[in-house]
Amino acid sequence: MLSADLIAFPKGGIVSCRFWENDCVVYQELFGQTHLIEGIGAQVFKLVSEAAITYDDLLANLQSNFELENNADMGLILDNLILEYQKLGLLAVTDNDSA
Repeated sequence: MLSADLIAFPKGGIVSCRFWENDCVVYQELFGQTHLIEGIGAQVFKLVSEAAITYDDLLANLQSNFELENNADMGLILDNLILEYQKLGLLAVTDNDSA
């Protein structure tokens, strides 16, 4: 993941979210799927729902709001979450210069 990449919802309004406490439900209209997202993933969606965000800003926010056990790597966790959410059609990643 490049630090300047923008993380956002896919174009066309096909993704919607509802938040409560530390969780969210994400609906992907194109596939008709609903996903329960918890913890770090829910924070990703909360931030993206406010505005497209760069990878570095997203990572910095997560690092300041979550304490990981056993020296876990937040960058690796974020990369895996983003890849999973991209495969599900819930997030889009674009080069910041082309957005």
